[in-house]
Amino acid sequence: MKNNSVFKRSYLLISSLSPYPLFKTVASLGGLLSRRSRTAVGFIAALAGMLVVPSIAPACPFCTAVKPSLSQQCDVAAIVAFAECLEATDSRQSFRLLKAPKGGELLKSKTSLELTRTSLADPVSTPTIETGSLALLLAKRDELSAERELRWTEIPLNETSYAYVARAPSLRKPAAKRLAYFIPYLEHRDPLLAEDAYLEFGHARYDEVAAVADKLPMDAMRRWLKDDRVPQERKGFYGLALGLSRDEPERRRNAEFLKQQILKPASDFRAGFDGALGGYLMAAGEPALELIEKKYLADPRAASGDVRHAMTALRFYHEYGREIPAERLARALRKLLVRQEFAAAAIVDLARWQDWESSKTVIALCQGESLKDASIRRSAISYLLLCPTEQAARETARLRQLYPKEAADAEKRLNLNESGK
Repeated sequence: MKNNSVFKRSYLLISSLSPYPLFKTVASLGGLLSRRSRTAVGFIAALAGMLVVPSIAPACPFCTAVKPSLSQQCDVAAIVAFAECLEATDSRQSFRLLKAPKGGELLKSKTSLELTRTSLADPVSTPTIETGSLALLLAKRDELSAERELRWTEIPLNETSYAYVARAPSLRKPAAKRLAYFIPYLEHRDPLLAEDAYLEFGHARYDEVAAVADKLPMDAMRRWLKDDRVPQERKGFYGLALGLSRDEPERRRNAEFLKQQILKPASDFRAGFDGALGGYLMAAGEPALELIEKKYLADPRAASGDVRHAMTALRFYHEYGREIPAERLARALRKLLVRQEFAAAAIVDLARWQDWESSKTVIALCQGESLKDASIRRSAISYLLLCPTEQAARETARLRQLYPKEAADAEKRLNLNESGK
């Protein structure tokens, strides 16, 4: 069982030393120890090649949900209105208001609305609304202006997307009900709906996605992963989702499919590769780890990008997987301690996992040429400060003499985190 005090200290201390931007957000995020309340997409994200901390990231680790969904935009808007464009020029547009589900009182019973380019929140990238077409109009207060003027966003709609937005469940509805609504729109022929449905899953928590996994179209997701027309940024989510099926025959089919995709030449399949690895781990367990360990972690010839994808997948599984013991995951990751470009990141993860069996190898790194690498040095000092062994304490004392400032900085961060400051 993990020592929760050390677990929390390791998150807070090591997050502050990482050179990777996403890692620096750790200390400001809540729920460090609330395992099942955390979210599923970069985790953003777990973005390939970055050192991320899946347990506290805001969304699916294999999804790049870099903008809000339509429902989220509506939720923060002061006015939400559906309209028909009556006239459009380069400088202004006239609309007939059809429905205002939110903020109608601000429209003061208006039946029409005229917007100029200067009233738009983003006049440069706002698409042109054609005369006679439908639009979703969203308004927010400009807090930087003296009058707190309304700034508008115009989103072109057609009849299908109008109905989609109008019927979309509120963010206050139960997640299972909300996500079920968006499933039929994944890879919809309307690009707006396909992107928005993906964003809904991208922003959802992992447990929310897992709860509706068996409602996801498994056959279709297998096709999408092979389809070059599917935007690459979505494939990480589809790879992960295949691993979440609870139906045993479907799970076996998905595991075999993901294995074959992983074994394909690099030029054939790399978009969403971390998601495919994560999904394979969830679907196949130990056999998947054995393949990933042999092909990427233990092979010095493995491409750097593939190794980083594999590290992201292991971090994810350590957080959410159940079948593979944590010690077995750590044993696989230890293979990277001998590869200088990955050693610092591996040390961070091993400290976060409280894998003190790696301490002898970390100490050996501190006594060799690797110590010249600043990122390895910072990670190793932090690992040893957290490691409860006597040998680690002796090595920490030695490093404190060689690198007093870095050791003091690490200890200061640890003391601040322990005091809750």
